[in-house]
Amino acid sequence: MVKRTVVVFVLLGLVSLTADMVYEGARSVGGAYVEGLGGPPLASAIVGAGDLLGYVFRFVSAVVASYLTSSFAFWGVVFLGYAVQMVAMPSLAFAGSWGFAAFLYLAERAGRGLRTPLRDVVVAEVSEDIGRGKGFGIHELMDQLGAIVGPVLVAAMLSLYGYRAAFLSLAVPGAVSLGLIAAVMALYPRVRSVELSFGRVSFRGLGRRFYVYIGATVLLSLGFVHWMNVSYFLKHWGLLGDAEIALSYMVAMLADAAIAVPIGVLYDRVGLKTLYIAPLSALGSSLLLVYAPSMSGLGGLGVRMLVYAMAGLWGVTMGCFETIMRASIADILPPEKRAMGYGVYGLVYGVSWTIGSLIYALLLAELQTVAAIYAFATLILSAFLVSML
Repeated sequence: MVKRTVVVFVLLGLVSLTADMVYEGARSVGGAYVEGLGGPPLASAIVGAGDLLGYVFRFVSAVVASYLTSSFAFWGVVFLGYAVQMVAMPSLAFAGSWGFAAFLYLAERAGRGLRTPLRDVVVAEVSEDIGRGKGFGIHELMDQLGAIVGPVLVAAMLSLYGYRAAFLSLAVPGAVSLGLIAAVMALYPRVRSVELSFGRVSFRGLGRRFYVYIGATVLLSLGFVHWMNVSYFLKHWGLLGDAEIALSYMVAMLADAAIAVPIGVLYDRVGLKTLYIAPLSALGSSLLLVYAPSMSGLGGLGVRMLVYAMAGLWGVTMGCFETIMRASIADILPPEKRAMGYGVYGLVYGVSWTIGSLIYALLLAELQTVAAIYAFATLILSAFLVSML
């Protein structure tokens, strides 16, 4: 008989696949939709700020889960997060102004923030038998399949019927996702990690290794260039057209999906040493971006290949964030501290990545050599901290 934990693990993967279809599909045209509703350039920045909002809510949900010590309350927060996402994105079909559309995009990020660290707690528990690295890798692979299918669905519906039909079509995978998470709740009502917590919010017991790990995460996310920076400067420098920039992002997503399971299996064999891959791949992608404008001598095809290589390394780094870096938290911390650990990880990752994107925006505009030095310094220091784990 198949273990219940394996069934729950598979269902959680399907939840992520269908949920990603919804929000990645809607976000793929977010800027264009807001602009079409009359939004000023600042509107795109407001929508983009939703990522930081989401990471703040990740910490909030972890605090709530640690305080309540109740599986019922835990699942209530998880379901609320998914429900907000699955309702907000199809509702874009009825947005009559850019302000309301921006509100829905912000609400979706808040919902994602509420449920993500708590879902990771469950993934960590139910993947113990197959190996946490492999478990998070398989989960990320399914997640990325949804991230690829969602934008394709929206593009097809847009070309045939327009925005309203495109957003309404997302209600179907959204409803499936909510049904699947309800099934998970019924099959796995008691979450051991939450019920073992002490009923109070405390940073005690996280330990030195966790804080060294967080330091490495901060430096890594400071040096890991945000895709918003990448896409902006590829167009600003005239290296690629809009469609080709979108294609390069698809390369990144495919690299993320391709690396997810192998890197998870490697993590289960060699442990935390696999974390070195993230700062090294991030450094490669950052340096390729920084020096791309000076590579015009390679010709059009050469520049394209360089950009696609950069995108592939960017996807590898993102794959590390979503697999082995999540799995390592469960191995560094005891079960009763995992919810808080995932919340802290999400918060510092989101804040430092936002700060890093601002720094890159300033440096890439005029000071490309300084940008290269900045990338090298932050990411090599991140690798050094990994060596201390």
